[in-house]
Amino acid sequence: MSNANWYSIGRSLALLFAAGWFAGIWIFTLVSFAIISPRPPDAADRVAHYAYERAVYPQLYAAVICIVIAMLCLIGLGLVLRHSLGPDGARQQLMAAAFGAAGLFGALWLFLTLGLLQAVVNVSQGASSETLRTLTDTSALIESPANWLQRAFLLLAGLGTYWSSRLALEKGSLPRGWAFLGFVLMALYVLGLLSLLARDAGIPVPDAIGGLLILLSGGIVAPVWGAWLAVRLWRPLESVGGDGLEPTTSSV
Repeated sequence: MSNANWYSIGRSLALLFAAGWFAGIWIFTLVSFAIISPRPPDAADRVAHYAYERAVYPQLYAAVICIVIAMLCLIGLGLVLRHSLGPDGARQQLMAAAFGAAGLFGALWLFLTLGLLQAVVNVSQGASSETLRTLTDTSALIESPANWLQRAFLLLAGLGTYWSSRLALEKGSLPRGWAFLGFVLMALYVLGLLSLLARDAGIPVPDAIGGLLILLSGGIVAPVWGAWLAVRLWRPLESVGGDGLEPTTSSV
């Protein structure tokens, strides 16, 4: 495949990655602050809680689909970056493998989440208190493996982002600012993972911290990282007339 084809694919994937994260996380945020949804009731009231889940299902469905698209794009972006940050070597291979696995685990995590949302909507309508209690217990069983898929995503996405930033600084084929932004994104992934592991250990981590990390990483930094990569993958073709030469080492 020529470099021009790699860059064309990379631009599309990077833009979809940025748009998916931005739209998905901000929809979640607007739902959380009851801007596009009703306010959440007391969690102890199962009937009201599941009525709320049904009310916000369309918004959450759209948000999950947007982020799933971003996750799947990450698999292809790993291959594009392996080509752009060549010559191919062990670190390039590890970076592509980390991004590919992160996209796969992340998509599986969200598919489980979406399936759980659909089950809640279908089963809770008109259900008895005993059925709702069973639904709550079953949901907890499904959420446990889904949460570990989330942790796997954060770990692998952090590794892939770290290696892409390191290679970008060494090779000079992508802007240094993009590489440093990647380090920031990697740090947010690591902090998110640590906060989840702390909860597993029984350390009380405020929900606001997790929410802020999600908003910063998925709603701001990741979209900028993806959009910047898309713009940078456009410039090499413009500067050489689209003849498929290697990207320049310009840092802008």
